[in-house]
Amino acid sequence: MTWQAVARKDFRDAVRSKWLWALSFLFVGIFSLPTILLFYLEMGTAPPQGETGTSDAFIYLMKQGTSVLVPLIAIVVAYASITQERESGSLKLLLSLPHSREDVVFGKVLGRAGVLTLPIVIGFVVAGVLILLTSLEFQPANFALFALLTVLLGLVFVGLSVGISAAASTGRRAMVAVTGIFIWFVVLWNSFANQTVNALNKYVGLSTQGEIQTTLFLKLLNPTQAYKTLIDAFLMDSALQSRIFMFSFFRRQGAAQALGDSLPVFLSDPFVVAYLLAWLFVPVAVGYRIFDSADL
Repeated sequence: MTWQAVARKDFRDAVRSKWLWALSFLFVGIFSLPTILLFYLEMGTAPPQGETGTSDAFIYLMKQGTSVLVPLIAIVVAYASITQERESGSLKLLLSLPHSREDVVFGKVLGRAGVLTLPIVIGFVVAGVLILLTSLEFQPANFALFALLTVLLGLVFVGLSVGISAAASTGRRAMVAVTGIFIWFVVLWNSFANQTVNALNKYVGLSTQGEIQTTLFLKLLNPTQAYKTLIDAFLMDSALQSRIFMFSFFRRQGAAQALGDSLPVFLSDPFVVAYLLAWLFVPVAVGYRIFDSADL
């Protein structure tokens, strides 16, 4: 299957251009520096939420930062994956070989996924070793889940970026699109969710329970918030509690009363994972359809 050849070439090009090594050093620094400063040298204190006696303190400390940095790095890695070759003319050469446009798109997704995933894994391995040298009790299951979800978040934004790169005719347009989407997810999404629920309340009328559930559903469609609440779910041992914590402090009591003792199925962890995966597959499929009919 020629998409494998495209993926291998993309990965090898990243190795030759030092991308892989630069990202590896970056992620080692991101995951290691807080461990050394806070938990090994004990400079400062762990976040008040955290279980300061276990490696869960590291996860509480890192989850907010990784929810922003990993998508940003994934976008930088992948947004020009196809437009760069399109503008340079090398894409026509690639397609003159026994590669279809489908091979190019899916090969680029896999290649850029490898370029991002390997450095993340290296960063987590180094951080895990450093945590073993501290006084923290290492929780391997939670640490592994945190690493897995962080890789998944990176893959989501790689797929989203490659999909945009496939659909865009120039690198500038791809850059503008992915930058706008990043700002939308990180800065504007909560306001969008709240304003949408307010509009529904005004024109349709929602019960208190309906308002809370609709707000939660809209928040969970944001991949960065889905990522954070899935992490909170295994740290708190309760998906329900993690969803309540998605609201501000002043709304949590009302949210807890409205949700009761259990979550509706569309707010459960498996559905949250499905929402995340949709952001991986749907943009790639849409980008491919546009790319497949484009005049190169």
